[in-house]
Amino acid sequence: MCLLHNIVASAFLGGIVYWLIYHMRRLPFYQKAWKFSGPSIVLPILGNALYFAGNTENILNKFTELSRAYPSPYRVWLGSELLIILSRPEEIKTVLWSEKAIEKTRFFEFFQPWLGNGLFTAPGEIWRVRRKLIGPTFNLRILESFVTVFAVQSNVMVRKMETELNGEEFLVFDYVSMCTLDIICETAMGVSVGAQVNNHSSYVEAVEKSLKIIYRRAFSIWLHPPAIFNRTQAGKEQNKHIKTMHNFTSNVIQRKRKALLNRNTKKTAVKYGEDTESDSPSERKAFLDLLMQLTDDKMKFSDSELREEVDTMIAAGSDTTSNTVSFVMLMLASYPDIQEKAYLELCEIYGSYDSNKRIVTYEDLPRMRYLELVIKETMRVLPIIALITRTITDDLDIGEYTLPKGSLAVIDILSIHRNEEFWPDPLKFNPDRFLPDEVAERHAYCYIPFSAGPRNCIGLRFAMMAMKTILATMLRRYIIKKDKIVPLDDVKLKSEGVTKPVEPIMLRIEERRRRMNFASTFA
Repeated sequence: MCLLHNIVASAFLGGIVYWLIYHMRRLPFYQKAWKFSGPSIVLPILGNALYFAGNTENILNKFTELSRAYPSPYRVWLGSELLIILSRPEEIKTVLWSEKAIEKTRFFEFFQPWLGNGLFTAPGEIWRVRRKLIGPTFNLRILESFVTVFAVQSNVMVRKMETELNGEEFLVFDYVSMCTLDIICETAMGVSVGAQVNNHSSYVEAVEKSLKIIYRRAFSIWLHPPAIFNRTQAGKEQNKHIKTMHNFTSNVIQRKRKALLNRNTKKTAVKYGEDTESDSPSERKAFLDLLMQLTDDKMKFSDSELREEVDTMIAAGSDTTSNTVSFVMLMLASYPDIQEKAYLELCEIYGSYDSNKRIVTYEDLPRMRYLELVIKETMRVLPIIALITRTITDDLDIGEYTLPKGSLAVIDILSIHRNEEFWPDPLKFNPDRFLPDEVAERHAYCYIPFSAGPRNCIGLRFAMMAMKTILATMLRRYIIKKDKIVPLDDVKLKSEGVTKPVEPIMLRIEERRRRMNFASTFA
């Protein structure tokens, strides 16, 4: 018994000595950290972690409160991690373009079991190589060939919505998410999964639930160690969802590999269990095809690496687009005059033709100028990513302050997008803010819905083109309505990897009567 006591006492003393040495070595780091303002109460071990206790709505609200209470940049301790929160455009520009801030943060390790070293999570060295290889799959010629897919799937969506016509409010995300999943799979991978036809996708459900678990874990430092997290109910649930997603993408890759073995076929579109020829080879010259060709050319892409990039593209492309489109629909329903103006612009393009007889084409998209303003203003007030983070790998000067090596820069997109210094009456929904003359007068880094710098969103043009197509198809067919319009400042948000409404977006639709004298009306 005495021996056991001695062992316990030695272990305890050893722990104290280790703790003291650890913090003594970090003393210069702490001295730099305390030059920043921030919450005065910092608990041992936990830091400010208790500030973020609660659900994902509370986490986002807490950042909003802190950004109002402390000027940028300010500090927050999440356990032993020092977070420096930034919401000034020049500071943000410096960070996003610095080689000292090219690395993602340690929190992205929580995505590793799902996304591995895909573009979203990859360390800088891997990211540079893969970004260069993947970039050509998003060139303008390939994006142009995708618009037909956008349009066809959008038409499927509005036809599916007919069951809701002139009825009660319904959950629009259910329809939009299936549409965007069909779009991203068919364009990025050359795969049609028929999510809209089947009315359900275990993949979409798995993505949503995994993002929620990962985001909540990031702010619960007691769940950071994998040995603890994997034994919790959340850890077991996440592993189940990851298995669902990995099985889906692995099956796609295997079917594509078999299809590519047939060199006599122009191009193969994989449709669930069936392979069919494509009449347009360039339409299938998608991201997965290119990576497979690079693999055939002796580049080192294993099946697991292919899966990492496929999972990344589906997760990033479908969930962000579907939530943004749902937000835009909410804004159009909330501001009928803006919806009418967007519709009249479409009348000028399409006349009396409905979406079945005259689908959206690539040439139409640049003419949807006002609709693009509406989308941009929606992404300002309701940015799909509220916070982005970077690891500071060496001391980085950002003006008056120096971000210390080892700290985490957190860019508060929601705060800068709603800052009245840059956006007068920031919670007024006004698409005209994005007219060229207005944009020219603002700092470019006041608005970064797709991030910025070298690690910005690779699919930003893809996303804008897809959103325009979906929304144009919807507006040509239906009037979008909301029974009880909620002011923008009362729209409650939560962050679960992407920004989502706390209350699901419920809307009604009515048949739109076509305008015959569209040109004179719009003029």
